[in-house]
Amino acid sequence: MEQVQAAFMQLKRSFTMALILRHRDPRLPFIVEVHASSCGIGAVLSQCYGSPGKVYPCAFFSQKLTLAEANYDVGNWELLYIKAALEEWCHWLEGARHLFLVMMDHRNLEYVCNTKRLNPRQAWWVLFFTQFQFSVTYRPGSKNGKADALLR
Repeated sequence: MEQVQAAFMQLKRSFTMALILRHRDPRLPFIVEVHASSCGIGAVLSQCYGSPGKVYPCAFFSQKLTLAEANYDVGNWELLYIKAALEEWCHWLEGARHLFLVMMDHRNLEYVCNTKRLNPRQAWWVLFFTQFQFSVTYRPGSKNGKADALLR
């Protein structure tokens, strides 16, 4: 009987600790977590609610890569998955009151942003990014679970 009670309590804890999708609050800054692999893009739009560090998702997005996109190098993938997430949520992010944060698991974008020579596709995407006010930060893939889970 104790095993049954312990199993029930574990199940109850699992349900109460599950990710809860929250309505967006335009007064709070957004966090965009992105992840890509050779097969697709995953992104989560989140906001901090209540206690510091408590981040709740507002929306999820995933998309399969086309055959051409699957052949991009890592630098272009990074630009692509940021672009795809911003296009998906542009109605929330374009006029956001606060600078929002884009978290990704690659550092190659630092090179792409600082290079003086962009190919036409990259130049077009960088021009698209000027509509938004965001900063990009590195987050190790092991801590990027929500966005990564969308690709599994």
